[in-house]
Amino acid sequence: MSISNGAPTHCFMEVIKDTTAKSPKDVFVRRLDSDTKLISDGNPSYGVCARDLGLAHSITLSKDEQAHVTFKWLNILIGNCKKFIDGTYHGREEHKQFYLEEFAYRFNRRHFEMSLVERLLNTCVFASPHPLLRESDSKMALAYET
Repeated sequence: MSISNGAPTHCFMEVIKDTTAKSPKDVFVRRLDSDTKLISDGNPSYGVCARDLGLAHSITLSKDEQAHVTFKWLNILIGNCKKFIDGTYHGREEHKQFYLEEFAYRFNRRHFEMSLVERLLNTCVFASPHPLLRESDSKMALAYET
C-alpha cells in the first residue's frame, strides 16, 4: 500500500504460497520500484527481500507504541477487503487472487467516479481481440490506433 499525506493512495494484493523470502521477493520484484521504502512487522523474510533488492526497510513490531499508527491504514484496508469478499462472494476461496485484484482495482480507482464509464468504454473499444468485428472493420480499427 502506498501512503501519501497520511492517507492510502494505491494498493496491490497477491496470494503467496508461504512467507519464506522467495514468495514475497517474487511479488516485490514485479510490483515495487527501487526507491520504495518497505515498512514491515519484523517478519525475517521481508528483511531478506529488502536487502536482496536494495530497498530501504524499517521494522515496527506489534508491541511498539507506534504500531497502531504505523499499520492503521493497512489494518483498515485488510478489514475492508475481508468485508468485500465476505459480502460479495460469501467467503468463497476458489478464486482468491481474482477477488483481491478486483478489490485493489476498485480501491485504486475510488476517486475516479466521474470518468469510470468513459474509461471502461475506452478499454472495451481498444481491447484485443475484437471477435465481433469484420476483417475490414478490424483493419480500420488498427489504422485508428496507430
